[in-house]
Amino acid sequence: MIRPSVIVWLVAVAVLGFGMFQVKREVQDLEDRLVRVNRDISRDRDAIHVLKAEWSYLTQPTRLAEVSKRHLTLSPVATAQLGQIENIPLKQQSVAATAPAQPGAPAASAASASPAVAAVPTPVALPAALKVTQGGATLASARATRVN
Repeated sequence: MIRPSVIVWLVAVAVLGFGMFQVKREVQDLEDRLVRVNRDISRDRDAIHVLKAEWSYLTQPTRLAEVSKRHLTLSPVATAQLGQIENIPLKQQSVAATAPAQPGAPAASAASASPAVAAVPTPVALPAALKVTQGGATLASARATRVN
């Protein structure tokens, strides 16, 4: 007849064997995952190397100068494009300095009002001497108004 201690030992060995099998399987899964992650890291490093080389090529000063000449129609500033300082309109005075004081506030607080309280100044047209031209053609935006 089988002794009870033998049955206990057989059950213990079976449980330990099953536990070892589970641990081995988890370790193999983790090793496979590690291999995949290392492969992805290697691919990403190669991609970064290629992108750095491409960025180096794209930002070469000689290449940028050639591309800008080909695609941009910039020309040096002509003398007719420059204006004189007398043609710039003066800034209008703030309305906050002349605004009446708030009810219940001392009279000195009106003079120290914040600029956020001030009214928005009216737009001023640019003088003809300040028109911006590009390649000989006057831009439509040069006729736009300017806010002080």
